[in-house]
Amino acid sequence: MSYYVKVILGFIALDLYLNLGIAKSSQFYIQVILVLLFFPLLKGILTLTKVKEYKKIGINFHQNWWKNMMIGFMLGFSFWLMKYILVYLFGGFKIAGVMPFPKMITSLLMIMLIFLVGSFLNDIIVRGFVFGHLIGKIPVRWVFIISLLLYSLDDTWNEGFSMSNTVFSLILGLSLTYAIFKTGSLWLNTGIHWGLNVCYGIFNGPLGSTDGGIIITKYEQSTIFLEMIGYIVPFVMFLFVYLLRNKFEREKC
Repeated sequence: MSYYVKVILGFIALDLYLNLGIAKSSQFYIQVILVLLFFPLLKGILTLTKVKEYKKIGINFHQNWWKNMMIGFMLGFSFWLMKYILVYLFGGFKIAGVMPFPKMITSLLMIMLIFLVGSFLNDIIVRGFVFGHLIGKIPVRWVFIISLLLYSLDDTWNEGFSMSNTVFSLILGLSLTYAIFKTGSLWLNTGIHWGLNVCYGIFNGPLGSTDGGIIITKYEQSTIFLEMIGYIVPFVMFLFVYLLRNKFEREKC
């Protein structure tokens, strides 16, 4: 079996495990078990493809890995909060209230945990796994493009396929993909991903939730202008990440 066939089959196995296994499980304790089993599965696939070390796919605890992650979280959360503020100001939704305080704290902790795990596992598959296996094998621009396209396609598990969501995912993916390209590890990328997802969760709750977010919202009919905000904000975030590129800790995969 050729190297690239092993890589493709490994990618498919991990992606299906995440999106049809972990994400679809309705029992929290089963999800925890499946998350824990993800890493032995990943290790087995890395052994099969002869990459072996987690460090090769960006899971490397270099000296300031946490710094990249926290910077990323603040970036992602701030830009997504800006997005929601703009949508609110232009009539995209109304605020109907907030959760009671005790439930708010519990919900926030759950949102932070769920989206940390979900963002990290997704980043391992569509960016770390791709970069770790293809860097040095094909030109880096193609690694970047392949990872970006896979992220956009993978997002259809959550949002379904539409042209608008595909464009949105491609624009958002620029920041996430550039983060691992620039730093050589997943932490800045995962921080951005986690931060914007936590902001999403505050307004909407976890993916698939019927209870809503901590801030109770009532959405109005979308317009082209509101849709454009959804494209402009992640693109500006990418420009901001690019301008700050020399501030991030670099670690080779």
